[in-house]
Amino acid sequence: MKKYLLSLGLLTVMFSVQSNAQCIKGNCYNGTGTFKFDNGDIYDGSWRQGKIHGTSGKYEFANGDKYDGAYVDGKRHGVGKYTWSKGGSYTGSWEEDRRNGFGSYQWPNSSTYRGYWKDDQLIDLEILPGEATQEQPLLK
Repeated sequence: MKKYLLSLGLLTVMFSVQSNAQCIKGNCYNGTGTFKFDNGDIYDGSWRQGKIHGTSGKYEFANGDKYDGAYVDGKRHGVGKYTWSKGGSYTGSWEEDRRNGFGSYQWPNSSTYRGYWKDDQLIDLEILPGEATQEQPLLK
């Protein structure tokens, strides 16, 4: 019995040491709160049954990328803006964590692709002033 309790105690310590994820403000189960994930990502916004969920939330990735917009059951869904830390942003419709529907991609040099997206791929586009060059491939 002592071996079992000792093993159980060591496992508990190991798992608690490995996880730094925590709700650092508010209610991160049902309500509004700020949660810091193990990988350094931080989300501030609405929660429902322990999942990111609501019309407006801000997610900051450890690499500097940011998403500000709607979520459903932990996935980007609805209208939102994703900004890459190295430049560029997408503003538009999301479905199941992918760009789907109408949206626009703004390149760092001010060129803008505007059109319809399906599963993160542009399917119809319009290029606005500041035309893109071949050095600027479409994001996939």
